[in-house]
This record gives sequence, C-alpha cells and structure tokens, in this order.
Amino acid sequence: MVSVARSVYRSAASGVAGTVAALPALESPLRSVGALVWDWPGAGRFYRSVAGRYADRLRGSGDRFRTVDIGDAHLTLDVTEFTTASLYFGHRPYEPLTTAFLQRHLRHSGVFADVGANHGYFSLYAAARVGDTGRVFAFEPNPAVFDQLVHHIALNRFERRVEARRQALSNRRDVAQLFVSGVGNNSGLSTLVPDPTRLSAGDVWHEGTVRVETDTFDRWLADSAVDRVDVVKIDVEGGEDLIVEGMSGALAARRIAAVVCETHAGSRAHQWLSATATQIEPLDVGGALTNFAYLYPAP
Repeated sequence: MVSVARSVYRSAASGVAGTVAALPALESPLRSVGALVWDWPGAGRFYRSVAGRYADRLRGSGDRFRTVDIGDAHLTLDVTEFTTASLYFGHRPYEPLTTAFLQRHLRHSGVFADVGANHGYFSLYAAARVGDTGRVFAFEPNPAVFDQLVHHIALNRFERRVEARRQALSNRRDVAQLFVSGVGNNSGLSTLVPDPTRLSAGDVWHEGTVRVETDTFDRWLADSAVDRVDVVKIDVEGGEDLIVEGMSGALAARRIAAVVCETHAGSRAHQWLSATATQIEPLDVGGALTNFAYLYPAP
C-alpha cells in the first residue's frame, strides 16, 4: 500500500511538472502559489517535488536561465542549480546571512575573491556590488562548472568585473586530482579532499576525477595588481585547511579585510583564521558546517 501511494504521489508530481512544461504561462502562477506553501508539511512537500521535477525538465531542455533577485541585485542565473532553485521556486534565498554580510562589506570599487566559486552565485552578486571599477576573482577548477561560470559572467555582462580562473587554490603549486560531484543538481560537492562518507554514498567517486592545477593564495596575490582584498570567500568541501595555510602571508600582512569560510570550530582553518581576527561572526549553518566570517584590522 505504501509503495502504491508513493507511486501515485510521484506520478501526480510528474504530471503537474509536465503540464507546466507544456504550458509555460503556468510557471509564474505555480511559483506564486508554491512560495506561499513552501514550508507547509503536506502541500509544501508536494510543491517542492513538483518544482524539482520541473527543474529537471528545464535542465534537460536547456531553458534554465531566469532573472532572479539576490539581495539588491538582479541577475540572470541557471535556476535549476542548488543555489538558485529554492530562491526561484520558493523565494527562499541561499545562505541569506552570507549574502547580507557581503552586502555590508563589499562597496563600489571593492575587491572580492571567491575560492570555490562553482557556477558563480556569490561571484555575480559581488560583481553587482563592486561595479565596473571593482574586481572579482572567481577560482573554480571543475572544467564543466567553470564553463557554467564563464557563461553566467557573459549573460550578466560582467566580463570587465570578473576574472574567472580555472584552478584550485591549496597550500602549494602542484597538479592534483579533483573528485567531481556525481549529484546532478548539486555540482558543489566536488573536492580535492574527498570525505569517506561522500565516497561511499557515490556523491563523488575515484573514477570521476580530473587533473587540475593548484596554487596558493599568497602566490596569486603576489602576482596580481591587488593591494588588499575586501572579502575572501572559501567553500571547497574539505580543503579549507590547505587554502588557509596557503594564504598565511596575506593574513599576516593584513592584505585581507575579511574571510568567510565554510568550516567547523574544530578545524585548523578555523584556528588559524581566528588567531588574528578582531571579530568572528557565525553566519549560515548547514549540517555540521558553518560559514564563519573573520574580520581583520587594516594595517
């Protein structure tokens, strides 16, 4: 009986998604209703199931780009991605406290470095904040996701503001194996340091790797024309310790005003970043990890 009910439920969700796909004019009213019931136990769960199936159809058809609002910015993004789907279909923003932190700390002509930029959710928001005279440096080593990032930059006409770099930051210059996410709607699980739980679950796997170049933040900064970075954001699925080790020189020289790092309180990254920070602010929490903001005084 349970399996029959589940089958009927899935068929109904697929049917609604198929109807909307056949009649695109229904997309807007579907989203309006869905945003109202998103958190309801029954109707919300059904709507999220419909939205997920509809997003799969958009992804398959290639018709997946829409205008969305992130904070005070109007951006064109792939709304089938893990950062944008709940925002577009449910008006539930991705990492709202982190977004608010960037809104407070990024000003016109500012500099932002996005380490583990993925398809560019935060890079594009930062580009909107810093304007034509600001700079955004987006580091993304996954070749397929890097192409997404570049496409997003072009769609939003941010080529003059955003420099996309297809490399991974770490604690040394080298070549490493990047374990690529095997989850279709979450490309953000790719990592240089695979978690055994993720490996056993098939989220990443040994056969799904690509060779990528690595370098340190300190070496990149020394070769750049940047004096000081307003905010560095780090989200690299387990490689945070290596990145922070590779930016020790920039931290010691006070060439970074703030770091937002997804980590946990017991990590080496948290200990190193906390050592000289004048303020530590917990932002968004996701499972065992938290986006911590670390602020550093000007030299």
